[in-house]
Order: sequence, then C-alpha cells, then structure tokens
Amino acid sequence: MGQIRANCLVEMNALVAVLVKYWRLWLLLVAELLLFAALNRFDDWRYETMPVKFVETALFCGVAFYAAVSEFVRLPRARLATVTFWSVAVLLRLLALPLQPGDDLWRYQWEGKVQNAGFNPYLLAPNDDRLVPLRSQFPDWNRINHRDYASIYPPGAQLFFGAMARLDAGALAYKIALALADLAVVGLLLRLIGGAARHAEAAWYAWNPLVVYCFAGAAHFDSLMVLPMLGGILCFIKSRQVTVAAAQWRWALLGAVAIGAAISIKLIPGLLLPLFVFALGRRAWTLLVSLAIPLLTSLPFGFPQVKIWDSLGKFVQVARLNDMFWWIIEDTFWPNVHQVNYSYNRVILVAVVIVSACFVRNWKRGLLWVIGTALILSPVLHPWYLTWVLPFAAWRRAQPWVVLSITMFAYYLFWDERLFLLPWHSTLWLRGIIYLPPFVALLLVLAGRGAAGNLPAATG
Repeated sequence: MGQIRANCLVEMNALVAVLVKYWRLWLLLVAELLLFAALNRFDDWRYETMPVKFVETALFCGVAFYAAVSEFVRLPRARLATVTFWSVAVLLRLLALPLQPGDDLWRYQWEGKVQNAGFNPYLLAPNDDRLVPLRSQFPDWNRINHRDYASIYPPGAQLFFGAMARLDAGALAYKIALALADLAVVGLLLRLIGGAARHAEAAWYAWNPLVVYCFAGAAHFDSLMVLPMLGGILCFIKSRQVTVAAAQWRWALLGAVAIGAAISIKLIPGLLLPLFVFALGRRAWTLLVSLAIPLLTSLPFGFPQVKIWDSLGKFVQVARLNDMFWWIIEDTFWPNVHQVNYSYNRVILVAVVIVSACFVRNWKRGLLWVIGTALILSPVLHPWYLTWVLPFAAWRRAQPWVVLSITMFAYYLFWDERLFLLPWHSTLWLRGIIYLPPFVALLLVLAGRGAAGNLPAATG
C-alpha cells in the first residue's frame, strides 16, 4: 500500500511539474476557449455593430489557437497530450452550440419539410405558389436565402434534410449531428496521420476555430461530406498495405462506397477520383461504385426524368464572392462587369486533371494540391469551403492554409453593409486582410525550404 501511495505521489509530482513547465500552453488554451465563448455575445448580426465585433473576437481567437497548437507540439507526455487534445476539441464544440446558426440552416430545414410534404425540392423553389400552405407551418420562411432558386444541394444531402425533418429537428439537433460527424473526422485524421506526433498535428484541424464554428456553430453540413471522404482515403491506404488480394479488393470497394457517399452529399470529392485511380491501380474499377452511389441517391427525386442539377448549374453561373484568383485577372485585363462566372468551373476541372497527373507516384500528397487548386480557382470561397482542405493541410503540415482559416473570419464583415458601397462585393482592403497573411506565410515556407536546401549535408 505504501509503495502504491509513493508511486501515485511521484506521478502526481511529475504531472504538476509538466503543468507548471508548460504554463504558456494552458494560458493560450484558456485564451482560445474564452475568446471562442465570447463569440456568443456578437452572433446576432441583425445589429449593425455585431459583425465587426464578431470578426475582431474571432481573429484574436485564431491567433490564440495558432500559438496554442505551436506550444502543444512540445508537450512530452502521450497520455496528457491525448486528454488535452480531446478535451479542448470537445469543449470548443460545446461552446459553439449556443451560437446563432448560418442562414443556410433555414434552407436545409425547409427543403426537408418540402420533401416530407410530398413535393420535390428540385422542382419547386421556396417562392413557388404551390408551397404557400407550407409557409404558415415554417416560422423562419422569410429567413430562407435564394428563394427564387430550387434546391442546389446533392441528393445525399437532401436525404439527410428529409430525415432530420421527420425528426422535427431544430437548430440544436442539426448542430449536434454535424459536430459529432466533425469529431469523427478528427478521429479519422488521427488514424491517417499516425505516429507519436499525431495529436499535435491533428490539433491544427481539431482546435481550429473556423472548423468548429462552421459545423457546431453555423451548422453547415460539410462535415457529413468530409467524414466519408477521409474514411474512403483511409480504406484506400489499407488496400495498399494489406498483402492478401481478397482484402485489397475488399478495402478498395469499401473505400469506393465511402467516396460515393461523400460525392452524393457534396460534389467536391469527385475531383479526387483521378488520384484515387493512381492509388488503386488495377483495383480502380471499384470507383465505378463511387459514381453509381450519387446516381442511386438521385432516384428518389425523379432522376433522370427530373434534371436535379439544373438549379445548381444556373446558380454557379451567377454566384460570386470572395474569390482568390479571378479578381486579379478581371481587375487587370479581363473585366467582368456583371460578375458572371464564364467557364471558370471548366478551368477548375482541367487544372485538377493536370495537377493530379503530377502526383502519379504520390497520390496522398496530391490530395492537398487538388483540393487547394479547386479552392484557389473557385469563383466563390465561403469559409466553410476551407473545411474541405484543412484536414489535408493538417496532415501535410501546410501552414498557409491554416493561416487562411484564421483570416477568413473577416469574410463575415459582409454582414455589416455599412462598410461597403456595394454590399457583398469584396473591396481591396478586405481581400488584403484575408489573403495577405497566408501569402506571407507561403513566402516564409518557401524561404525556409530554400534555406534548408542550402545547408551543408549532415555528417555522422
């Protein structure tokens, strides 16, 4: 008994020593948590000063996050690192639950209600007169965005909306479901990264305020896409690791199913299919399942007789906001007065194929480059779009994307129309706030690599 007591005392003293030694980490984590909790004071953007205060607080929270993760990598004790990692990840998402959701949530709920009433959300826009009786049953109908457009969401997402509507799910239920999916993403990311430093590297995603806000706060459904996307990638890795042919095919097929589910929820994982061909080799035939699943989930909505992609096609031609690249072209030699997207999406497809071809021998590294290329060339860049690339940024240690996830909070200044002569139009100073810091981070990364390349070779 005395020996047990002595061992416990030694263990406790060691723990106290670690807590004292790494006081900066704990201080930074407390700062991030407090600042994130403070967002609840500034989330009602119907008041004209709230968006500015929200963005200011979020930017400080992002700085605390960056510093905290930078300190976290120095924490030596594996058990303490695991407990700290998950405690902060879960607590941040709990703090996000009371936040006001984004306006897309009302659209999700409405389209689920439309389905359950026997109507097709791909055929009827919210403004359609045939849906007038439903409006009285939906108090938030006036808060639905883009009411002149029928649904632009893929069928897998629609099935989710319908299921949530049958459960009469409110905003909190949506947030909990999406936050749980996001925590599952964190678990998969730990498996993908592996090694002793997996918690320190995955924290760049798990503790990221933008990730937490987008899912547990604003209730965007992208976590439902990211989860099967990472699950499919893990299956493809397993397919290459096992030596038994039957197991290789089994993992490949399971991964193809997961990728198909991801595509049915949001189309972006479809851009990774060329890389997955390189990953699977002769087992790439299983990717036909990835294409079949979105088609199967379309059948309940009348496909192919009902052209469920028409609204999305019309919407992407006019939707334009916060793009990273095209505004440079348009402000110099190719004016785009009406902000029409021309053939930008076709350019993205061609660029993705070219980038994919550069990673025939390293498809896992290509994941970051393909999604990153799509985001850079996208004519629209909402903050939640960054959640598509941030798991890969954490996996590949791509710090410029992490920096962008912090500065991207300035996007929410669009809700303060006093700041703009033309609301929802990016001004040069706002682009500078969002894009200049990650560009500087990129230059520093390139400079660091250049300096490392000039160092003399190690000896011994």
